[in-house]
Amino acid sequence: MIKWRKYQKEVYETVVDNLDRYVNFIVEAPTGFGKSIVNYKIATHFNTTWYATPQLVLLDQLARDKMIKELGGMEIIKGKQNYKCLLKNTTIDVAPCIDRNFECPVRHRCTWTLVKQRALLSPITGLSFAMLLLTAGLEGWGKRDLLIVDEADDIEGWAVDQLGTLRFRILGHPKDIYEVVKWAKVRRMKVKQDLYRLESKGFLTPTDAIRLKELKELDRKLEFFLEDAEENPENWTYRLRGRIVELKVLNAGYILRKFLWWRGQKRLISSATIIDPKKFAKYTGLRGKTLYIKVPHVIPPERRPVIYRPIAKMTKSERDARVYKEVAQAIEEIAEHHKGTNGIIHAHSYEIASEVARRLKLEGFKVIIHTSKDRNRRFEQFLRSKNAVFVAVGFSRGIDLKYDLARWQVITKIPYPDQSDIRVWELWMKRKQWPWARYQAIKTLVQTVGRIVRAPDDYGVTYILDKSLEGLLKYRKEIPDWFLEALKREDVFPEKDLLDILDKVKNGS
Repeated sequence: MIKWRKYQKEVYETVVDNLDRYVNFIVEAPTGFGKSIVNYKIATHFNTTWYATPQLVLLDQLARDKMIKELGGMEIIKGKQNYKCLLKNTTIDVAPCIDRNFECPVRHRCTWTLVKQRALLSPITGLSFAMLLLTAGLEGWGKRDLLIVDEADDIEGWAVDQLGTLRFRILGHPKDIYEVVKWAKVRRMKVKQDLYRLESKGFLTPTDAIRLKELKELDRKLEFFLEDAEENPENWTYRLRGRIVELKVLNAGYILRKFLWWRGQKRLISSATIIDPKKFAKYTGLRGKTLYIKVPHVIPPERRPVIYRPIAKMTKSERDARVYKEVAQAIEEIAEHHKGTNGIIHAHSYEIASEVARRLKLEGFKVIIHTSKDRNRRFEQFLRSKNAVFVAVGFSRGIDLKYDLARWQVITKIPYPDQSDIRVWELWMKRKQWPWARYQAIKTLVQTVGRIVRAPDDYGVTYILDKSLEGLLKYRKEIPDWFLEALKREDVFPEKDLLDILDKVKNGS
């Protein structure tokens, strides 16, 4: 027996009652709703289901969920790099069996083989977005009755990263995308030759195995690029750095139609930040009759206030020593008010993170900062800490800072897409797709706000310091109502008002 939370049963029944009328079901439900159990219960009405999530940690949460277990559970499968080889001290993706001529003496009890068998036979199988994209067309990995895409707001970005981005070395200087296509053909011929040489070697060293894996990945991306670019060259942009050409797809919907959406006869798409179902469908290539279900926020706004304190414009051209000093001082005041609790600073870039962390350390705060290489380790350190400030880059999605894990957070910069990315530059600056850039910023901003205050009995405060928020607020119809109802502007830091807010949310009023 399921103990339904507020709105869960209504959403479940709405979807089930309309299964014959729609192909796609988009459920936008803010933090605290509990999408997983609703998604799973809907899946029990189908014979077979793919249940896809963006991150492995979310798969682990599904596997541990007590209510899902009581209803029958699901089999979880991850990429080969997550399983150990029984023969060698390595992972399956670079194990001896990567050599097609290798006869594995323990194949019958290989961890990967057994996990794969259970997953493909299971009526409900959980896997990552990346794996769902990469297994399209492989035997046993075809269409199922239902495809669930959970936390789907950034599926466009995942598609670009997994299949729509590639780099390779060339010798010339192409003047346009057509010449890049010619160079890609040359490069693929060389990749094929290298693959044949390695696969014919007879015995692969660990270094050979890693190289073989890299070549196969490059070959797959080159194949996809050539297949699309020869028919639709305008769908790609490129940049030359020395002898390396970097390519990115522009219309991610093409990738998702080819590798993802067809994997489900019906599709259930859920997220806290769909924002606009028409734009979501446009940018992700989703087609078919769609039912959009928008769920109200289950957490009262007074328990999750969003305080806008306009300190400075944080665009790169405007950031200088004075701006950093003002932002750091504002964060110091906020951290002092919340002394004795954990907080997270969303820095947006490593440049901002470094400046903010340096200044906070000088003031004696317990600061934890990470690099691109120690992200997970530093985050785990923060979760074990008390009265700590985590200065973070790229933690706007997929983390659950409930209750005392974080009682406050600061958004230093409105998260517009990074213009140094060639795809962003092409779409936003050259092709003037302002609605696309604004849509990405709103999605990420709303996702970031949802990192703390994860349940109706939780509480916490979000601060936004970037004056660029005012530009987004001109398009308030595109911003969720539940975000706006929690938003409060403060030009001067009001000590008494802030303490009153904290007293109210702590007391549950």
